[in-house]
Amino acid sequence: MKRVLIIGAGSAGKMVASEILNKRDISLKFSVAGFLDDNNELTSCMGLPVFGPLSCAKDTIKSQGIDEVIIAIPSAGKDVIQKIFLELSGTEAAVKIVPGIFEIIEGKVSYSQIRSIQPSDLLGREEVGFDLDRISPFYEGKTVLVTGAGGSIGREIFMHLFKLPVKKVIAFGHGENSIHSLIVDISQDSRFDYCIGDVRDIEKLIYEFGRYRPAIIFHAAAHKHLPLMEDYPDEAVKTNIIGTYYTSLASIQAAVRDFIFVSTDKAVNPTSVMGATKRAAEKIVLSLNKMQNVTNFRLTRFGNVLGSRGSVIPVFARQIEKGEKITVTHPDITRYFMSISEAARLVIKAATEPQGKIFVMDMGRPIRILDLAKSLLSVYGYSESNFHIEFSGLRRGEKMHEELSYSREKLKPSAFEKLFLSQEDFTPLSREEIIAMVTELAEAAEKNNRAFIYSKLGKFVQEFKYNEQEV
Repeated sequence: MKRVLIIGAGSAGKMVASEILNKRDISLKFSVAGFLDDNNELTSCMGLPVFGPLSCAKDTIKSQGIDEVIIAIPSAGKDVIQKIFLELSGTEAAVKIVPGIFEIIEGKVSYSQIRSIQPSDLLGREEVGFDLDRISPFYEGKTVLVTGAGGSIGREIFMHLFKLPVKKVIAFGHGENSIHSLIVDISQDSRFDYCIGDVRDIEKLIYEFGRYRPAIIFHAAAHKHLPLMEDYPDEAVKTNIIGTYYTSLASIQAAVRDFIFVSTDKAVNPTSVMGATKRAAEKIVLSLNKMQNVTNFRLTRFGNVLGSRGSVIPVFARQIEKGEKITVTHPDITRYFMSISEAARLVIKAATEPQGKIFVMDMGRPIRILDLAKSLLSVYGYSESNFHIEFSGLRRGEKMHEELSYSREKLKPSAFEKLFLSQEDFTPLSREEIIAMVTELAEAAEKNNRAFIYSKLGKFVQEFKYNEQEV
């Protein structure tokens, strides 16, 4: 029989202990030794001892012969999770965790929901819900289309929309395999439909938008992999700038009421092609608001999302699983992180806000990537001495620290937690300026001359800072 130590003597910890004690099939395999809790006034819970605060973890595990530790703090943020890992490092007890607060159905924790630690747990738990009651009226009976629906964030937005009382949700995507995956997962829902198409094809966009007549469009289609776009800036221009321009024009023609552009923190004072093209796209959609009153254009801006393709966590995980050296670009580099589910929820909420054009998400404090790599080692039961961490140097276009807003922007709270309205002092482009930018950048992209593309981006995105020697 395995002896279990529960971290957290709150309601979730009590539910876990109750299931172990009262369900025969579980109690035959496990026994609860007691709890750890930082509430110094607690000495017992449910007739079981509270051995002390978290700092007693190693001594308790050793003295009580603990085989398994269960972290029962559903709302724990990344600081708490990382503190727990630090205290448990070096012990041989298996570590498991209860679901996040919004994964728990009807406020109950079932032992069957308890799972092994995942790398993403190091970054904390989701702390905002979906606010279904508040946002459902906005979406009721509406047709919604998501571009880039086969991509990481596009797919998550798409799947979340089915929780709302929408009339229809259309997945618009270029990659047939990723759209086919959606068909397999969701086609049983009668509200589902799909379209294979490219945002760089204006005639296709006009035809499909005219056919479906969506009331809302989430524009998530983009090239987002920073190093790849440094090598192929022509593709970044064609998809991120021209594709966004075409999607916007088709939306106006189809009388789309709300258009939400999914942007990135890399568009703020960009040093990369990806960031510069997203900033150019931001300028286009914001400027179009001044030229017509058919479509309401808005944008959301956030940092790295967990679970996205190319995210640093799965890269580190693969390196650890293969026993390879861990590569970090710089010992002091930091990044903002948010769960992909939470990002999708906030994007969907942003569409319902009557005020504001730029929405910035509260990503918390930036995380040092080196600390993240070290914490991941502990998830897999290793220490720094088992692996070599190599610093490869910043990649072309990469920043040491990302920014979520410009210094001239004034942020104020929205009606939703962790979602801010930006009051950027932005001078809109004229119709002629937009056409000139799109035309010149399209011509530059067709020439496949990297230096020429960089210079044109610098002309139209004055915030773009790059090293001419590296181009």
